[in-house]
Parts: sequence; C-alpha cells; structure tokens
Amino acid sequence: MKLGTLELKNNLSLAPLAGITDTVFRKLAKRYGCGLVFSEMINSNGVLRGGVKILRKMDIHPEEHPAGIQIAGDDPKVMSKVAKQAQDMGAKILNINMGCPSKKVTQSQAGCSLMKDPLLVSAILKEVRQSISIPLTIKIRLGWDEKTMNYIEIAQIAEQEGCAAIFMHARTRAQAFKGEAKWVEIKKLKENIHIPVIGNGDVTTYNKALQMMEETGCDGVMIGRGALGKPWIFSPGYEPTLLEKKNIILEHLQNNVEYYGEELGVRLMQKHFSWYSHGLKNSAEFRRHIHALKTLKAAQNYIEQFFT
Repeated sequence: MKLGTLELKNNLSLAPLAGITDTVFRKLAKRYGCGLVFSEMINSNGVLRGGVKILRKMDIHPEEHPAGIQIAGDDPKVMSKVAKQAQDMGAKILNINMGCPSKKVTQSQAGCSLMKDPLLVSAILKEVRQSISIPLTIKIRLGWDEKTMNYIEIAQIAEQEGCAAIFMHARTRAQAFKGEAKWVEIKKLKENIHIPVIGNGDVTTYNKALQMMEETGCDGVMIGRGALGKPWIFSPGYEPTLLEKKNIILEHLQNNVEYYGEELGVRLMQKHFSWYSHGLKNSAEFRRHIHALKTLKAAQNYIEQFFT
C-alpha cells in the first residue's frame, strides 16, 4: 500500500492508543508484521509547553520505521508548528486525530469535536500541509452522533487540502466503543473519495481484517483494541503456543523495564498482563497474583511458574 510518497510493505496498521501503543509495544507489532505504526496521540499544546513526558512519546526507534506521529489540537498555527517538529523528529507520516471520543479531549475542542466544525478542519489541514513534506492523513469517526454523520464531507475536505489517506473508525462519537462498527459506512466513504481509505473498528483477528477489506473495498485496515494482548495479530495464520506466549510476555516485560526503569516498567505492564492472560486457564488467579508484584525478578519468576 502507498500513502502519498510512503510505500508500506502491507496494508495493516496499528492504531494510536493512549497509554498503550508506546515504542515498546510498537516494536513488537512491527516484528509480527504490522506495516505502519503511529505514536500515541500527542497533545499539540503540550508539545509547545515543552513537557518532557509528551516529547518522549514522540520518540521513534529505528526498528519502528516506517512510523508516524499522531497529533491532536484545535489551533491551526500551533498544530502546524508541532507537525513540523514531528517531521524533524523522524516521523515518516503525520496523522491528525479527529476521532477521539473522550470527554477530556473533546471538551478542549480537539479529537472528534473537530468534525462539528468543517471550516476549522479545512484551516488546520491547510496550515499543516504547508509546514510538512511528509504525507498528511486524518483519523475520523462517522460523526458526532447518528444525526450528524458528516464523515464524507470531512473526508472530501481532507482530500481537497492534500491529505494522502483517511483512517476511519466506523462508529460515531456518541457510540464511543459500544455497539457494532458500521462497516457499510467505510464502503460508502471509499465510493466517495479518491485517496486511500483505511478502515477501523471491530477487527479482532487477521481474518477479520481480510473480511473488512473484502466487504468494504477499503485499501487497508487499522487495528487498535484487537491487538491488545495479541501483538501477533498482524501475522497471517499465526497463533502462538503457550510457550511462545510466555516468551513474548517475558520479552515485553524486559523491554518495558529497560525503557522505563524497573518500578514504572513493571507497573505499566499490569494492563498488558491482563490482556495477555485473557482466555487462559486460571487467568483470574494469574492477574490477581501478578498485579501484586513490584519487581522485575518477581514478575519473571511468576510468569515462568504459571506457564510451566
């Protein structure tokens, strides 16, 4: 798949998920075949304030490439500056978040709130497009709610302003993650614009990704929650054995500690432990025990014991 000037080895991408798709997780996804990864959502105002934590989230490891950075905000000038900074930091593609449904984000007029203001969308894209040479893309939803499903209008504006692709989660902001994603709307979007459409929503297996492309005609698929506890979802036909899963968890844990330090690295793994253990025999016992552990050695020993 080609997005603007960026050639990808396949048409599968990892969705930006706040607090989850950090560089450690992205490298795992890449190893298992993910064609394109993005940073966690980056607050543009936070970047200009020079916050160390948010700037670290923009770090891209060489193993991740091709990789992009996703930014959020509502000020065209600010977002233009941050987009240029993202490019300077090594991003090969930029994505603007126009789909986040969280109250915290939409209250600041960012995320999916932008879809309520097509003129602002146009202004942001025009300003950002002029500041970068890498491909520009947007991530949207169907609309704010069922009564205002204006995704085709927003996508057509994006195409006019020089965007290279549209990533779309097939739910409204009001739905958040409830109900079923309406894949038929992805098909409609594909029929109404001339740039690549990457579908998103309810893709929980590799075969589901193939199904989405077959049913909608979309050019690619972005996988988010379906990759939680399954970074191998991007590998066709691959399902790890129990031993292989143990080794993946141990590697993820080790890499997390190396990147964040022991205390924070172990703590940040807790949510991943829950996802990795989903569906396993005695998974509740595993979660209850490992969530009480604070050191790398203790966690490693228990994982070895549990999977023996």
